Amino acid sequence: MSIVVFGASGNIGSDIRKEALSRGHRVTAVTHSSELEPAERLTVLKADIADPEEVAGIVGGHDADISAYGPGLRSHSAENAAVLIEKAQVSLFEGVKRAGVRRIIIVGGVGSLKASPGVDVVDSDFYPADHKAHTLRNREILRSLKRGDHDLDWTYVSPPLSIKAGERTGRFRLGEDALLRDEAGENRISEADFAIAILDELEKGQSIRRRFTAAY
Repeated sequence: MSIVVFGASGNIGSDIRKEALSRGHRVTAVTHSSELEPAERLTVLKADIADPEEVAGIVGGHDADISAYGPGLRSHSAENAAVLIEKAQVSLFEGVKRAGVRRIIIVGGVGSLKASPGVDVVDSDFYPADHKAHTLRNREILRSLKRGDHDLDWTYVSPPLSIKAGERTGRFRLGEDALLRDEAGENRISEADFAIAILDELEKGQSIRRRFTAAY
């Protein structure tokens, strides 16, 4: 399978790229500025995800897209990140439609998961107020997909509250709309195991036009 990975040099995107290559897929890794080490079946491109013409030119001829794009709150305020996320997603959806590629996986946010019945994480009393702006934008992307605003075979993936570098175990649980907490009450996963869940979905297609999450 030939896959485009946007945000391929980020924390989550790097593990997605490596997991895809380890399974024998051909990967076009799109990054805004970072250099990546050469690898077999890997093409590295620098591009602006906020330019739909660039997106269309890149994704054309591929089987699927995975977007792990995220501006990062170390470099941007939540408000600025929200603007960048919106521009990127509008461009991404337009670009893949122009290119005729229907299958897309969006790595979104944790905020739209249910912390408790009827209460999203972003609206809960434990979610950091200074993260809310970009989290609300990510939730709106999911809502637009669920409304059918984009005629694509989409899957939206929500990470847990805690996702960090760690062991690739291959052992985790899948869920849909609620936080998955372990016996200690934690909601977490390693970036490597999260990448497994995403590539499993790409290969099996069990959550097309749905959201899922993965955690221990």
